[in-house]
Amino acid sequence: MKIDEKFDYIICGGGATGLLLSHSLISDNFFNNKSVLIIEKEPKIENDKTFSFWDNQISILDKIVHKSWERAEFKDSEFTSSFNLDPYKYKMVRSDKFYAFMKKKIDKASNFTYLNASVNNIIQESDINYIETDKGSFQCSIAFSSIYNPEEFDFKKYPLIKQHFLGWTIETQEDFFDEDKIRFMDFSVDQHQEIRFMYVLPFSKKSALFEYTYFGGEVMKNSDYEKEIKKYLDREGITKYEISEKEKGLIPMTCYPFFNANTDSFVKIGTSGGWTKPSTGYTIKNSIEKIDMILKFIKEDKPLSKLRFKSRFWYYDVLFLDVLVDSKGKGSRVFSDLFRNNDPLLLFKFLGEKTNIFEEIRIFVSVNIMTFVKSLIKRVKSVYLKDFLKN
Repeated sequence: MKIDEKFDYIICGGGATGLLLSHSLISDNFFNNKSVLIIEKEPKIENDKTFSFWDNQISILDKIVHKSWERAEFKDSEFTSSFNLDPYKYKMVRSDKFYAFMKKKIDKASNFTYLNASVNNIIQESDINYIETDKGSFQCSIAFSSIYNPEEFDFKKYPLIKQHFLGWTIETQEDFFDEDKIRFMDFSVDQHQEIRFMYVLPFSKKSALFEYTYFGGEVMKNSDYEKEIKKYLDREGITKYEISEKEKGLIPMTCYPFFNANTDSFVKIGTSGGWTKPSTGYTIKNSIEKIDMILKFIKEDKPLSKLRFKSRFWYYDVLFLDVLVDSKGKGSRVFSDLFRNNDPLLLFKFLGEKTNIFEEIRIFVSVNIMTFVKSLIKRVKSVYLKDFLKN
């Protein structure tokens, strides 16, 4: 194999996680003398998605937050809960600004090379990786890959629920929106024996993102999502509007242990590494925390193969996904029970994996406990009894 160039690190994939990793490497003087290649096949200049998260701390993302909110609302067909998010804020970042901000940092870093190319193959040989692309072959000591191909994995032991969605950003002629409050989940939409909700982010009194989201099942035709958005807008009394932007996406929600593929010279990152929060589909905040762990391992010369992103919250997510699968289209009731019977801030804290065991017990007993017990018994019998007891 002809090697065109050698690097210390190669990042395969220049999406959100690959760019966040690049920024962390650039920002840490420890890596100033390390040569880094980042490979991405797409131009990454358009606003092709939005990144949302809640936080009570400052991170690099705060420099490019498009809007943040301090209040939120949860709804179903019988119940509405409005609440303050303090000490949290719900934040949204536009991907076009995110890409531009990160690429500007990369362009200024003398030890970085950015290549628009398709990765055709990654060959791992002990402590060396060979990356074959349609624009040459490269060698590195450590490779990071965010390339995700679900066909490579068997999800029988760990359910895969697809979260797919289509969103419209609309502009209205009249004032319709409370620009300080998000609609986190609205399960009052027709469930169609599935798990479906509307997610609303208002940017001003006359502009908002409406995202029709669906847990499970197959991706629908665009017209099917749009039919539901139109129906929802009609119900809200919004009939005169223009669509300024559209976005569509699919997020895999699974507890499959992708990190088992990590070696001392190869690390899977982002969704490919199992960094997407399985019970919610949120990724970007998790990525920042996990990147910090990876860089700490490298700086302390710890074997990367020992990185394991598995805690008790991983087991909670396994169980939660089992419940959603076993609910056979009635999973929205689980979310409703959680918000009816708990302080919403405790739920945000729990979903952010910051609660203690006593708070977690309070949450578990607030829902139909037998639903979880049945799924737990089924899971223990079929997959991870020894592993569960050991941890």
